[in-house]
Amino acid sequence: MAETRGAHRPQAAVRQLTERGVVGALFRYQLMANIVGTLIIPLFIFTGLKIGTGHCKLEVEIFGVTHGYLYIVYLITVGVLSFKTRLNILWVLIMCGAGLLPGLTFVVEWWVVTRKIHPLLAPYPEAGGSATAP
Repeated sequence: MAETRGAHRPQAAVRQLTERGVVGALFRYQLMANIVGTLIIPLFIFTGLKIGTGHCKLEVEIFGVTHGYLYIVYLITVGVLSFKTRLNILWVLIMCGAGLLPGLTFVVEWWVVTRKIHPLLAPYPEAGGSATAP
């Protein structure tokens, strides 16, 4: 039997991805920080191999273009999160620069979330904050 459209509900990750407010912006930022941070590691490895041996040109092009386009999306998520949480410009610049060095996005993401964002969401205990959190 065919199911009705109402029977299909988005999974938890899809709900978080499309959620409004600080919680949704935080999830999108963390997602993009992990993707960009993961992509830049092989990009640096293949760039070093290309410089050292002259090989791996295709890999550098693939990872470079992919990282470049996703870095733009990462910058947008940084901007949205910083507007919703009113982060200091220094934190925003650190977050933007973290996408350019391998491994730094993981450290900066953890640092910003635990030191700046979680204290903002502390007054909203339901599910780590609410969609209407500041």
